[in-house]
Amino acid sequence: MGKVSLLKEKHIEILYDAEKKIMYDHWIGFQTVDNVMDGCEKILKLFELKPECISILNDNSQVTGPWQGATEWVSNVWFPKMIDAGLQHFAWVLSSNIFAELSAKNVSSDGDIIQYFNDYKQAEKFLEAKEAV
Repeated sequence: MGKVSLLKEKHIEILYDAEKKIMYDHWIGFQTVDNVMDGCEKILKLFELKPECISILNDNSQVTGPWQGATEWVSNVWFPKMIDAGLQHFAWVLSSNIFAELSAKNVSSDGDIIQYFNDYKQAEKFLEAKEAV
């Protein structure tokens, strides 16, 4: 079956693989605070529709700049909502843009939810291994 697109917009595409029970969030281009907050809210709504899903692969490899203005909101508002919705594993593929990477690494969550990766395939294998447990 593979990945099915749930949402495609200029700055984000969200896909879901029902077999693997993994949601894939692909962020694209320069992200404003509004883009980040809007995209995160859409991720939350779609994640809540997939109660069997506990894992997200968050791909920032195509993000082209900083978005640090949203990191506090992502840490203190969005991640707690995602955890309440059942999120257990969040594999974050970092951008090669140092400012985007620094923004991502400024996000925090309770527990060991976030794992950072420089390689998409490694992130996916990590989540697949979590689903197999």
